[in-house]
Amino acid sequence: MKIRLNIFTLVFLLFLSGPASGRLLLYSKDVFVGCLDCIASIPDSVCNFDGPYGKLDSFKSIWNQKGEYGGPNSPNSPWSGSTKGPTMVDENGTVFGWFQINPEGGYTQSEKLNELYQSVNGDLGRIREIFCKD
Repeated sequence: MKIRLNIFTLVFLLFLSGPASGRLLLYSKDVFVGCLDCIASIPDSVCNFDGPYGKLDSFKSIWNQKGEYGGPNSPNSPWSGSTKGPTMVDENGTVFGWFQINPEGGYTQSEKLNELYQSVNGDLGRIREIFCKD
C-alpha cells in the first residue's frame, strides 16, 4: 500500500508541477525516448507496453534495464543516479527538468521517484506497472 500511495503522489505531483502545454516528452540528449503523460494506447507512450518506448526490451525504452536509456549504469538513464537523466519538455519546447532519481539534478520529484526505485530494488518492470497503472 505504501508503494502505491507513493507512486500516486509522484504521478499526481508530476502532472501538477508545471503547466505543460500538450504532451510531456522525454529526450535523452537529442533522442526521443517517449511521452511521459500520454495514455497507454498512444504509440509514443512510455506506458504502451507494446510500443517502442514502453516495452521492457525496447532499445529506446526507459524501462529496459540493459539498455542505454534504462540501464542503471548509463548516464542517459533516469535510473543511473546521474544528475541529468532524460529531459522533460512539452511540445512547445519548455523544459521542465530531468526525469531521474538523483535529487541533486533539480527535478522536484526525484526523491519520490528514487524511493519507489529503491522500494522495488530497481525492478523497472515493477516500476512500469505501478507508474502506468490506470
